[in-house]
Amino acid sequence: MAKTYKEIVAEVRPIAPDAVVDIKIPTQETAERRTRFSISSQTIQDESSIKDEDDFARRCLASQGSIYFRQRKVYPRAFMWKVVDDSRILEIQSADLTRSSMDHYEANVTLRLDFQDAIIPSGVAFADTEDHEILNVFVITASKQLYTLSLRPEFFRRVASIDENISDWCKTCSPSPLTFAYPHRLHASGTTELFISLDSGALLRLMRRAGDDGSHWTPITFYEKGWGASFRGLMKWQAQQPVRFNGRNLDYNTANAIATTSDQTYVFAVCLNHTLKIWNLATNKLVASKDLLDRQVQRQDQTSYLLNPSDTSFIRVFNAERAMDGEYRYYVATYSPHEDGCFKFWAVKGGLTTQLAIEDLYPNAVLKPLDPDPSGSMFWNVADFHVKPMEEGRRMELWILWRNNILYNLCSVHFDFQSLVDDWSTNWVMTALETRRQDPPPVLVSTDLIDPTEKWLQYFFHPGRYPTEVLETAFVTYQEALKPRSSGASKKNVSLQGRLCSTIAATVSLRKYSETDMDFARYRVDTDTKWRQFWQIVEDINKRRFEAIGLAYDFYTDSPWIFLSSSCALIRECSSTELVLHNSGSVLHNAIESIGDRWRHRNLDSEFNDRYEQMSYLIEVAADFRKKLPADLHRQCQTALDAELFLEPSYSAPDRLAAFQERCGLAEQVSDDTFDSLCASMNEHLNIYVLPNELFYSVLDTVPLGFPGKDSDLLSTAFGLRVTVNGSQETILHIRQILYDLLLLVVFIDGEINQEESSTFNSVDLFSMLIVMMKEYEMMTWLASNTRVSRNRLVDETRDSSVPGFSLKSTESKKGNILASTILEDLFAIHIKPHPASGVPQTYTLTLGIRDVLSWVTRQGEVAFPNVLVFIQCDLIANGNIDLASDFLRFQPSTAWGTYAKGRLYVARSEFDTAAIYFQKAAHLLSSGRALGNLHEMSSNLLDIISVDSFNNGLPKYFQHILTIFEQARSFSHVADFASLALQALNSKSLEPMSKPEYASLRTDLLSRLFHASLKTSQFDKAYSALSRYTDLALQKSALSSLITNILNACGPGTAGIKHLLHFPLAVTPHLSSYLDEALVSLAKKQTSFSSMLDTPNRWHDGNTAPDYHRILHAYRVARNDYRGAAEVGYQTVQRLRKARDTPMHLTLTRRPSANQPRHIVEEDDPESKEIRHELLALINLLACVGKSEAYILVDLDTSDAESDRRRSVQMDSDENVFADPSSPLTPHSKTGRSLSFSSNSGSSHGGPQNKFWRRVVVTLDHLRREYQAELDRVSRIEQGDWEFGAVGTEDVDMDDDLSMVFR
Repeated sequence: MAKTYKEIVAEVRPIAPDAVVDIKIPTQETAERRTRFSISSQTIQDESSIKDEDDFARRCLASQGSIYFRQRKVYPRAFMWKVVDDSRILEIQSADLTRSSMDHYEANVTLRLDFQDAIIPSGVAFADTEDHEILNVFVITASKQLYTLSLRPEFFRRVASIDENISDWCKTCSPSPLTFAYPHRLHASGTTELFISLDSGALLRLMRRAGDDGSHWTPITFYEKGWGASFRGLMKWQAQQPVRFNGRNLDYNTANAIATTSDQTYVFAVCLNHTLKIWNLATNKLVASKDLLDRQVQRQDQTSYLLNPSDTSFIRVFNAERAMDGEYRYYVATYSPHEDGCFKFWAVKGGLTTQLAIEDLYPNAVLKPLDPDPSGSMFWNVADFHVKPMEEGRRMELWILWRNNILYNLCSVHFDFQSLVDDWSTNWVMTALETRRQDPPPVLVSTDLIDPTEKWLQYFFHPGRYPTEVLETAFVTYQEALKPRSSGASKKNVSLQGRLCSTIAATVSLRKYSETDMDFARYRVDTDTKWRQFWQIVEDINKRRFEAIGLAYDFYTDSPWIFLSSSCALIRECSSTELVLHNSGSVLHNAIESIGDRWRHRNLDSEFNDRYEQMSYLIEVAADFRKKLPADLHRQCQTALDAELFLEPSYSAPDRLAAFQERCGLAEQVSDDTFDSLCASMNEHLNIYVLPNELFYSVLDTVPLGFPGKDSDLLSTAFGLRVTVNGSQETILHIRQILYDLLLLVVFIDGEINQEESSTFNSVDLFSMLIVMMKEYEMMTWLASNTRVSRNRLVDETRDSSVPGFSLKSTESKKGNILASTILEDLFAIHIKPHPASGVPQTYTLTLGIRDVLSWVTRQGEVAFPNVLVFIQCDLIANGNIDLASDFLRFQPSTAWGTYAKGRLYVARSEFDTAAIYFQKAAHLLSSGRALGNLHEMSSNLLDIISVDSFNNGLPKYFQHILTIFEQARSFSHVADFASLALQALNSKSLEPMSKPEYASLRTDLLSRLFHASLKTSQFDKAYSALSRYTDLALQKSALSSLITNILNACGPGTAGIKHLLHFPLAVTPHLSSYLDEALVSLAKKQTSFSSMLDTPNRWHDGNTAPDYHRILHAYRVARNDYRGAAEVGYQTVQRLRKARDTPMHLTLTRRPSANQPRHIVEEDDPESKEIRHELLALINLLACVGKSEAYILVDLDTSDAESDRRRSVQMDSDENVFADPSSPLTPHSKTGRSLSFSSNSGSSHGGPQNKFWRRVVVTLDHLRREYQAELDRVSRIEQGDWEFGAVGTEDVDMDDDLSMVFR
């Protein structure tokens, strides 16, 4: 049987934790109360709270479920439902794959309806009408209550739209016939008509008027034996042995499956006694009865064939207009599990004017479905089936779901009614199951450098392999087996990976060879053994997730769905690659014509040529050869492949092939048996010595290549995107496996088997082609195997914070919207628009969607593959996925664009030196020539639109962009380096000419950045060089002030700062010297504290470690031979010291010591006076260094200090030129032409009043000498005891008082 279909398994779970709404359904007694619901904070439940395997099954595995497809063809149309948690919770969520671009809200809300009583088996039914949007859900519980739920589509779009008063849309009813009988099955023929089979053998029909809310139903009971027999059946008086089911007794006439006609005129029931019964709904009478196998059964043999009460799939009723000459009204397909399982097709005619008749269309044919396992080693049961009807009965399909415990398979036969018997034996096909579930566990290789724990963690946590709840359950089970050794390894605040590692490590001990040597090899083996034991537990639990529950068929899109216990499987058509992969050549040869007839929407001849048989054999032989290689050899081959894929080729193709052969060692390690087996299997259908090169290329041509680029008005839903990504992941894996198998085969044949002259086998070309394709699929495997956290845009649509009235279990936060998805999904698949299922079935559009994803990644013919790699790398960097970007680094090409991306990655990793190297490597090609394309899009927005202009526009702009990157990363040393490179390039003669404004603007920006970066890195010479080239004088002044401040702060106490300033070549730029002096003056104005000249260590810094700009300005002017300017600064220091000495706060009152206390020695001189004398002496020396006519300075004098100045100058002569009129325009200035207005500001900064009046005076050398002499006289008087109390107003102080005035 050919495998022409492929399944895609998708998890049945909410899109996000906060998109789940828990609703407690009230009973009939509590319906009057106002009930509320809450938004769940967990996706299903807290996985870490699962107690054991039974608890896992109860909470996570469905006991019943299916997919319902609405008759109304609007979104949302497909609804997936399941019953969990001891059959008390009904979960409903949208399962549409696509939606229109006009649908602004996606149906992402999952409703969890919590019933107080258990739902009976087959006790859930859905119904709707084409002209109304309400979805009706009918539920029967063990308490015999019938619930009618009217769900609006908006409930699944936004939480705020759900009516808080549940009783408005949830009605309960207790039909009176259920008082004496128990419901067995529920069937909804429409929104106003229900059928319930009872354990008494009766069939209950419930009806309501259109528009009723479901709180009242009108019952009608159908019973074949009449009311008397019905009453006796209720009282259990019959002698027949009943059928036991779930602790109840079922009558043989109990309907196990119910179906109605499309016009709702007849109801069909398959009873436990193997009979098909038809009831006329107009007369409520039984009109026909047949055995399922059309046997003539005697009364005593009625119980010889019984049906299993737990099975429900025995009948399907359908219409096929104009089929079989159009004389039949309805058609019925039934299945009987007896006599090895047989199908029957019935036709129903009459019933209007004649008696209704049911005929077996093929009475002489035994229609046994083809077993999915032809060997017969396994026993399969038909779990469910569906018929796809077609007009005139042509090209119809029968889909059959087979089940064997936890195994399942889906088979199908397509047929015409006229030739069904012939088609039944030839047109069977089956479905290839998902291969990801069959991935082998890691193999322990002695030469492997990777730790077994790391390999097992990668295996367990591979995206989509095992859900968290499965691993948590397995971990709990494993811990139970290890108690009490693992008592401390189950801390809930530790991640699951951490708990697993600590638990496994606790069970393994490191042994010794001898007293000194450790047995590390044995430790690796023991560790791998423990992980393998845990894997066995995980597999046993995980298999329960794939137990088939039922089959659903969407007649609108022609697609079958398999509902599993915790997931669902969508069926799609195999691609051409999958057809030759999953089928042998002989099977394809026999089935290719039937496949072409089934798939008339596809052109199989164009998908692969007439070599499909040989292609299948080649793939099969290559896979068998790879499977027979030992694990160590596999490790060597993978290592050799990694070297070939991720290292840039530096040799020719033949040399690379030879090096690959040498690294693999295939010739030495392939056994003779493997060699002989390869030759034998190859020669069965091919000639290993005359291999055609075209055969290999035919296989490679089936791989998806170019992206078709067709637009669509549809958008993928979150569930549809999940389905597409899951299918893409598996497709990537098996295509990569095919390429790897062919690569090993080509390499081995090239080295070990000599081709004959007639052979067209070219190993070098094939090797090069396979390596190129392996690079692509190795990259796609990485994309499908790594996840990142991304904020889901769709989840927020379910929220509406403006609508109050919800009781939340936890505070809503945006944290719940953060979801993990594979990079393949987040970066590529999310942008693929699905194909509309118009004219083609959905089974084919799913395959097209997967092809689009794979071809969209590489975009062959549109985008160069190296640029694709750079795009992915840039996206990872732009989204902050630095660890993933570092892992993806091995894929990066050595192109200029790839080299730039490497530099950006190293910047993000703060490895700036390495980044600078890569940026410089790429500088020439990225700064000149034509652009590669739209770099903004090619970099996944890592480059903004402004930065794009820096590429292919000259080296200066490129380096300007690079230094911006380093500037943002605060690596200022590299900012300075690239600013220097940019300036060098800007001044290069080879630079393309640019306009003067552009040149000036770019040069100014580069110099400014160079200056500030040099300041940040204390490269003051480079900073001075930059500012000296400024053309903007205002900017230059500001920069010079910043330079001075940074130099003086960086150099610390001492003369290093002033020496550094004097080191600058100021003589070359006199205006900078003037600017420097002005900058120091400006800084001196802002100074608030001063240092003492007598305190040598802190002479250049005050107590707060801030530079003393007065001292520095004084020293700078002395060094520049500006003695008068230095004297002006020095005299301001004298004024400040005098003010500090003469202020009343300088005096303190102390208590007179007692007679018996030692008397303190009074200082003969105070520090301020001593420093004043030093300053005056320095001033005298400075003015003595200039000519006599220039020996004066101008100072600003505070009039409030005039009296004290006059007292100090009583010894001065009456020279009228000593004091000059401050308002005179002829007031002389210093030699340098500078004014000392900073002294007035400085004085006010000491706390003096801001409204002082200042007067400018001339101070000569003689004046300074007299002041110095006055200070000496003051000291002499102090030594003689001539205290100047009167100067500070101490004449009123009583010397006989207990307090005395003392100078400090």
